[in-house]
Amino acid sequence: MAITGLEMAELVRELCHDEGTGPLALSGAAAGYRRFADAVGAGAAFPYVIVGAGDVPQWEAGSGVLDEAGRLVRTPSASSAGGAAVDFGPGEKRVTLAPHAAWIAAVEGHGHDVAGIEGLAQALAGMEELGVAVEAAAQAIDGLGQGLAGKQAASGQLDAIAALSTTAFGRSLLEQGDAGSARARIGALGASGVQRMGGAELHINTMAADAYPAEGWMGRVSVLTPALSVIMDGGQSSFRVVGVGSLANNRLYRANGTLAARADIVSGDVIGDYNVWGQIGGDFVELSRVRTTYVGAAPATNNLASRLNFYVGRTGSSAMQETLRLEHQAITAFGAVAPSSDNGFALGNGAARWSAIYAASGTISTSDARAKQDLADIDDALIDAWGTVDWRQYRFGEAVAAKGDAARTHMGLVAQEVRDAIDARLGMGTAVRLGLLCHDRWDVREAETGDDGVVTAGRAAGDRWGLRYEECLALEAAWQRRRIARLEARIAALETSA
Repeated sequence: MAITGLEMAELVRELCHDEGTGPLALSGAAAGYRRFADAVGAGAAFPYVIVGAGDVPQWEAGSGVLDEAGRLVRTPSASSAGGAAVDFGPGEKRVTLAPHAAWIAAVEGHGHDVAGIEGLAQALAGMEELGVAVEAAAQAIDGLGQGLAGKQAASGQLDAIAALSTTAFGRSLLEQGDAGSARARIGALGASGVQRMGGAELHINTMAADAYPAEGWMGRVSVLTPALSVIMDGGQSSFRVVGVGSLANNRLYRANGTLAARADIVSGDVIGDYNVWGQIGGDFVELSRVRTTYVGAAPATNNLASRLNFYVGRTGSSAMQETLRLEHQAITAFGAVAPSSDNGFALGNGAARWSAIYAASGTISTSDARAKQDLADIDDALIDAWGTVDWRQYRFGEAVAAKGDAARTHMGLVAQEVRDAIDARLGMGTAVRLGLLCHDRWDVREAETGDDGVVTAGRAAGDRWGLRYEECLALEAAWQRRRIARLEARIAALETSA
């Protein structure tokens, strides 16, 4: 690709039924070949050759790219129209990714000698200058180190250390073999290892008197209140809530996701909160909260389900209101849910569908005249084609596999039958250009295991056909209207002749 700027790939050919001199919609891979979208990178240019199958030979060669709609945007280099874009007529055409004369000329015209590579000679000369500069910098750093060594010796700093060692206490500190021995020699914390600062206590290495886990223990900070003591432990970022009197308990929680089993923990207990506070209008209030709640029948190492609750402050009040709740296989929203931008995101996709949607009313689709263009009556030929579509009853294969004879029967349409009925009347590829027919493809996805051990299942590559039923029913209504109008006209004619 570096020589010609065009990307190459093997066995790429699609059929085309589009017309004109502009971008061409592609109808799908020819038998034994691949689609352009599956073989070339997004936004990449590639050489193409188009050959028409009509009575008058039409052909075109050039470079092209795929636009956002998957159409071939053409830049011809040679054609049956004297090198201009061919005005292709109706009928099938073959579009192939293949080298042609212009591509071969670009390859042969590319120079490969060193002198022909723009900027290479200047870059090599710059590398030589850089080596000289690096050597000079190394010599300067070496000289700077020697100067600093002499300055330190001359400054008398070593004399200060010598003066410290002249005292008995200073000499005893220098004689200690490790940090623990030095702390014991200082002895400033006292035998209990507890220091008080106002209403708080700092406990250092008081493990012997407390039933805390041994991993990473380094102490605690206790904030003392008449009824409740919140103890922040070091080590694994854990904390313990110790109540007094009616609030008495002995619960130990760790922020890294593990919970020490205690007999007094019950489902619904708050494991911990992450809060954000701020001063607004003179009041220091809670702005947001993320709460983790224990959910389980009894505390045990294999029963550690939890629920996340998200809260935000209510306008005009400091009270917190729950906005979102995350549970196992459930997400509950306490308010409206909307995408971050208009008409930019889908709910689900062809490979990950919602099993059912429950709503108090139907969906509202955009129907504003200001958002539409090219308004016209529905073509009679399309209505004729729709008249050949059959409504069906059926059962879903997955439901039969799971429920057997209990699987329910549904009524509706089959997407491929709709496609074939329309293409048979209006030409191959017509149906896929209508909004009522959808075709989704997805690539293979390997199974992954996250840092938390949760496995995300993989999936094979595939595709799925679908229908927009509101558009199908609109076309059905148009067919019914026309049929009724023709019957009424015939009845009126018979009554007039009688």
